[in-house]
Amino acid sequence: MKFNFDEIIDRAGTNAIKLEAGIKINPYLPEDHIPLWVADMDFACAPEILSAMQIRLDRKILGYTNLSDACKMSTCRWMERRYGWKTEPEQIVYSAGIVSALFAAVARLTNPGDEVCFLTPAYRPFDDAVKKQGRVPVYSRMICQDGNWMIDFADLSEKLSRPNCAMFFHCNPHNPTGRVFTEIELKRLGKLCFANDVFVISDEIHEDLTRKGMVHIPLAKLFPEEKRIITCTSPSKSFNIAGNCHAHLFIPDDALLRDWTKNYYNGHPNALSNEATVAAYDRSEDWLEELRDYLDGSFSMMKKLFDERLPKARFSVAQGTYLAWVDLSGYGLSEQELKRTISQAGVFVQFGEDFVDNADCFMRVNLASPRSILREGLERICRALE
Repeated sequence: MKFNFDEIIDRAGTNAIKLEAGIKINPYLPEDHIPLWVADMDFACAPEILSAMQIRLDRKILGYTNLSDACKMSTCRWMERRYGWKTEPEQIVYSAGIVSALFAAVARLTNPGDEVCFLTPAYRPFDDAVKKQGRVPVYSRMICQDGNWMIDFADLSEKLSRPNCAMFFHCNPHNPTGRVFTEIELKRLGKLCFANDVFVISDEIHEDLTRKGMVHIPLAKLFPEEKRIITCTSPSKSFNIAGNCHAHLFIPDDALLRDWTKNYYNGHPNALSNEATVAAYDRSEDWLEELRDYLDGSFSMMKKLFDERLPKARFSVAQGTYLAWVDLSGYGLSEQELKRTISQAGVFVQFGEDFVDNADCFMRVNLASPRSILREGLERICRALE
């Protein structure tokens, strides 16, 4: 391989949340725990990205910055090249992140008391963006069939048809289950939303991180004339540049686009993020492809290890993301007992309590670390539960 994903990089002293927050929020963790939780990677950024940022630093002034035309064009080229989705650079609005976009969308497009629906289990900020702004979350529980998480369309149809349901948060690839939804599923979901005049916020931040052979389909690609949708993407997960706080919103409705742009609902880029994004999309695709190969190998390693050592765990390799979603209910422990047992063994993973609903006794494991560190973390989990 051209790039060394086995390299162990010391993140101490960098104020990394992944490294430093554990003992503050999980009282069971020892000081020397292995952090396999929050979704950033322990891999070096692609050299082209670091070089582009250094060139920008050499300009010496880091002032207020606009979203560049080059960044918009690079993003559009990426969407067409990778997904066959033709987009317009004029429809792109900057956001500091997808979470801030969720909050802004709820505030701008719904009223207090309105319902916002999403599938569960779910990324916790979905719930926060709704509850913290006086709206009502409505959960549609996914169904797990032989390790494959499916949309319960009968339940979803009932939820979306409720008179107060104004918005749907779509997440594909899905966090935390890792599902990559099919074209049939996406068309059915979109038709349900739009037939009920439900606005869709489509979080597709993990789109580039599918297993080899899986195909991500942007929801908006299937509904090219539809205005009631905002697609949220970012290079942050794919290229490990979350600290750059740079995401893109594709807004096809002209009036909404003008309003969003005029009022800067999600701020401005930082001085380095335009260059990092262009370098990622235009010059780092080979890095991403090797990363995907490496992650596929890590998932295979985990599957083999758990099949041998933890036969009561129900685990299928995720179709997308670098996050493993594991059912530990077969061990007969409560979620808090599981959390204490695994945490005291020196591994920080996340449990069902962090994923809103329909997640009791599940754990989410971040596999995006050098394989030697990941294997040690997984071995500790096995020893704790054996």
